[in-house]
This record gives sequence, structure tokens and C-alpha cells, in this order.
Amino acid sequence: MTTRLSNFIVVLIFGGFILYRTLFPANSSDSISSTIFNLSIELVGGILLYGLLQLFQNINQLWFYFQTQFLLKNIDIRLSIAYLFRIKIDNQYLLVKSRTRNYFQPVGGAFKTLPSSEKIFKKLNVKPDRLIETEHGIAKGDLRVYVKGINVIEFLEWFNSKEDRETSPWREFCEELISTDILPWRQFRYIDYTFEGVVQSPIITMDSGGKGMFLFEVYDLVVNDEQKPVLEELLRNGNTDKYIWVDDYLIQRLGHDERIKNQLHEIAPHTKCAQNLSWSEK
Repeated sequence: MTTRLSNFIVVLIFGGFILYRTLFPANSSDSISSTIFNLSIELVGGILLYGLLQLFQNINQLWFYFQTQFLLKNIDIRLSIAYLFRIKIDNQYLLVKSRTRNYFQPVGGAFKTLPSSEKIFKKLNVKPDRLIETEHGIAKGDLRVYVKGINVIEFLEWFNSKEDRETSPWREFCEELISTDILPWRQFRYIDYTFEGVVQSPIITMDSGGKGMFLFEVYDLVVNDEQKPVLEELLRNGNTDKYIWVDDYLIQRLGHDERIKNQLHEIAPHTKCAQNLSWSEK
């Protein structure tokens, strides 16, 4: 039995008793009935207070709270949680070719979980998405998962706690830029970056027909004096099939240049999300 159901049953039983005793008061000598009446008020009051606290805690996302806790509480919602880098030189942004799709996007990828996350996954009945395939096979440990609507808020609270999961964006930076020889390892053996914000989508209908939502943590690469000349040279060398440099104009139009009426590049929609720090489906 879920906590929500047990609370409902308690409120129903003891709330009914409160109503009954309010309409038909017990005799002043009936101490047992008076004690039960007082306990009922405390129990029901406590549960209602808990409900109000939950409501106030989610006052800034009431529709999201209503969706997850009521409308979609038993529906599997696909959550995709990733980090993205904005890498900028001379008002040009570096994008890399997706390893799975035919478009360019910011450096980054899904957060990974640690083995100790099994406890929270079991508690919230989280199911990994086993349909994402990379050049290394089916992605494992990625925070692309299915969560029942009623557990989504608690799952996001777990993610925000940073427990039992990857917390640094270094891994994807290394895999997409160092391991691919786009950037030399010596100058980029360590990197600095600033956290710029979180982009969270509403719950949307996916192309597959199911429900889903996206969450991106966005970082700006802080380039040091050793790294800046390398990136400037990469920019001068021009675009390749591995990466491109584009300005904000092209990012906002996802690669379509209206000035020459031509699609110069295919740019992923989430590139625009990272650029604007706000959700956009296209």
C-alpha cells in the first residue's frame, strides 16, 4: 500500500469519525470517545498539514505537481538528464557531430549513475532506457530512465542532491574532444568551467507517443591562456565532418541561413536550449 493511499484511508476513517461526533456529540462522561475524537483531529490535521506543506513546496510548479501527482501518477515518464558545454571563441560556438544522429550539438551527454544508485532506483521503481545504442553498444548507467509520474518529483530531488551519480561534466568533454583528437590532451588535461543554469522542459508527448521530459545542466568553458590559442587555431582551420563553428544567428535557426536561404548545417534543437537557457522544442 502506498503512502498516499494509506493517508487517504486514515483521513477517510478518522475524518468520518470527526464528522460523526461533530454531528452527534458524545456524552460528557464518555472519556474513551472524547480521546478518540481528539486523536482523530490530530491525525487528520497532521496529514492535511503535510499535504499543505507539499503544496507550498511546489508552489512555483503547481501544474507540474498536479500532472505528476494526479493526472500522470501511474504513467511511465521518460526522463533524459544531461549536461551541455557552451564553448565560445570570437563569438563562434563549437558544436560536435552527434555519435548517434545526423546533426551537430554542444559537447555533452547524459549523466551517469553510480552502482550505489540501485537503492533509490529500486525504491522509486526506476527503469533504465535500454533502447539507446552507441558505438560501444547499449548505453548503460545513463540517466535516461522511465519513472512513474508520482515518483518524478522525488527522483528529481534525488538528482539535485548529487548523491550516487556523476557530478562532473569532464567525462563527455574528454570523450568528445580529447579522445577524438579534436583537441590535444596536454593543453586540456584539466578544464575550468562555470555553471550557467538548468533548462527543464515541461512534460511533453514524445515522437513515440509516450510522455517525457528533458533536463539539461549548462556549463561555459573557461578558457585559459594555454588553451585559447589552440581553440583559435581550430576555428581558423574551419569546419570538418567532426565539428563545426557557428554563431548565435545559426544556432537560433538550427543551421538555416535565411540570408542565403539555405540549410548550412543540421543543428540539434537542444543546442538552442543551451544557448538561451530556456526550453525550446524547435
